[in-house]
Amino acid sequence: MNHRTRWAAFALAAFLALGARATFAGDAGKAPPPELRKLEREVSLKLAHVRDEESYDASVRAQLHEAHQLDMTAEKNLAAGDYDSARDNLVKANAILGRLGM
Repeated sequence: MNHRTRWAAFALAAFLALGARATFAGDAGKAPPPELRKLEREVSLKLAHVRDEESYDASVRAQLHEAHQLDMTAEKNLAAGDYDSARDNLVKANAILGRLGM
């Protein structure tokens, strides 16, 4: 195999891998709606801010943990193309953070 052939084989393999990834990404390869991406960023920023703050009492920590778990599940939903579930989880996490004054 010469240099060009190897390069062509590599490019073909990369192209096929990207195509397979798009096929399995769910929701026919559609990108998440912009408002869902905005909500994801908002929740993530609030959680990042909370991590920088002082420690909270046990009940607040439990709620923050729940919001974090919902955010992590939403990220998995987004990666799988399940945008409805992602939105539901992000709305719940945002509501928890809102009740905590975030």
